[in-house]
Amino acid sequence: MSNNDFPDPALLLSDPSFNKFNSMGLIDPIALRNFIIKSEYRGLRKKETQIESIFLLSEKHHLSYDAINTILFRRRTRIQKGSQIIFHS
Repeated sequence: MSNNDFPDPALLLSDPSFNKFNSMGLIDPIALRNFIIKSEYRGLRKKETQIESIFLLSEKHHLSYDAINTILFRRRTRIQKGSQIIFHS
């Protein structure tokens, strides 16, 4: 799988292991939502403009245009402190 390939969220959500981890509270719901938004954006961009794609996602997920834009395009840096990995926007 190349860096541009994202797994299908439907496959992830139907995986029994994922469901078990989710029921145990080990899945961050915001990170999952952002993953789904990024995946949907890739599909929308095949048919829609960037602005229209972001607008459609903002309506679907009840988020502002700027919030969707941040989810899609803000770079996150990885910081490692000891055995912990922290992501910072």
